[in-house]
Amino acid sequence: MNKFEKIVLTIFFIEVFVGGGGRLIDFGILSIRQVLFLLIILMLVIRIVKERAFLDKGINTFIRFNPVTIGIYALLVWFVASAAIGFVNGHPVSIIVMDFFRVSFFLVYFPLAYYISKERFPKERIISILKYSAVAVSIFTIAISILGKTIFSGNFNSFYDFMNFIMNDDLFFRPSRSVFYKSHFFVFIGLIISLNDVLNKKYTKVDVALVVFGSISIIWSETRGFLIAIIASLLMIILLDAKLVTDIYKKLSEKFKKLFQTKWFLKKASVLILIMILVPFLYKYMTLERFQIGTESHYSQNEKQSKNNRDNKINDVSVNSRLEFLLDSKVILFDNPANFVFGSGYGTEIAGRLDGIEMSFLDILVEQGLIGLATWLFLCLLVFYNYYSGYKKGRKLGTLEISFMAAFIGLLLVTNINPFINNSIGITFFLVILILSQEWKESTMNGEGI
Repeated sequence: MNKFEKIVLTIFFIEVFVGGGGRLIDFGILSIRQVLFLLIILMLVIRIVKERAFLDKGINTFIRFNPVTIGIYALLVWFVASAAIGFVNGHPVSIIVMDFFRVSFFLVYFPLAYYISKERFPKERIISILKYSAVAVSIFTIAISILGKTIFSGNFNSFYDFMNFIMNDDLFFRPSRSVFYKSHFFVFIGLIISLNDVLNKKYTKVDVALVVFGSISIIWSETRGFLIAIIASLLMIILLDAKLVTDIYKKLSEKFKKLFQTKWFLKKASVLILIMILVPFLYKYMTLERFQIGTESHYSQNEKQSKNNRDNKINDVSVNSRLEFLLDSKVILFDNPANFVFGSGYGTEIAGRLDGIEMSFLDILVEQGLIGLATWLFLCLLVFYNYYSGYKKGRKLGTLEISFMAAFIGLLLVTNINPFINNSIGITFFLVILILSQEWKESTMNGEGI
């Protein structure tokens, strides 16, 4: 791997981690993310041609057939099929093309499968870039929120227009003037990894900064999906830690006895459970901040105070819209059995919307059918299967592997509330963890790390 390739990969990961939707910088019709996507694929092709490695599976990952590669190929084939079905069904061509190119980001798997390795671009470098990027995004979004709430509160519209002009309309301001940015997803991922490092006492100053600033940034983003994802991720960490502690014991009584005798587990689990208990209160706070509507009342001042709950209504339009998606999807899928199996194709209108469906797996089921959804789920399950296979061979799961699985569980939940897994942001993390889990499994089979 030469210096140019290392620089391009570093820029690629930095841009994905901090670049939000990927259009902060445009080159005509192409965004910087699309340019980097094409450049990375081109780098691998040039290397294959230059080294005449057409049949060398060590370099030519296009012919490196393992379960992950086969799953990626199956998914890419079905993307083409879903686009064709969309054309046959007369869906808008522009939407079909947009849907197809969005998921075509999976092609970056092939160069990443070659470059991500101990000898070339190790996982430690990726995690380091992720953590520093997440801290930067956290501080940036916190600063924007503070400015909107204080200095520019009296002239917020001008501030709103200016920030979205320089950020290419990639910031989403809440009614409270807090801000959500798509790169908050990587703040969440980094927070889970750093929090686990801190609780395992394997942390750096960056981890501490990320836990502090990342937590504030996510809370102020008022994105309730992240709270649900955090609960799932922390629960996953507790369960995996418990399994590592008790796996050598067969009886349930012995397992529980060992857990209560293990001080580090009790301390760590107590902290994580405490965080999980606090999350529902934050969920209620976010709901009130985003959807509470104050109403005029003819009550006296004392009556207003005593009847506060009746004086304020919650119009949770977010939940309402998702119910509409579910009901309309049911009609699309079951009125025509072929749609359930093969999908109705890209460009399908769901509840009056052609894009921006916030429930990823529902969107996948409607457009790509049961075949497409099964292929996605196959790749999702491979992440856990790869780590499980290595573990059963006698290799102990490290802190990072546990963090990866915990964060991935969070992704699988949050993507059904805020769509991530079927765009470049979520796809990148999905591919990285697929590659790392496959490498972890293969290195274990070769006797490494046991």
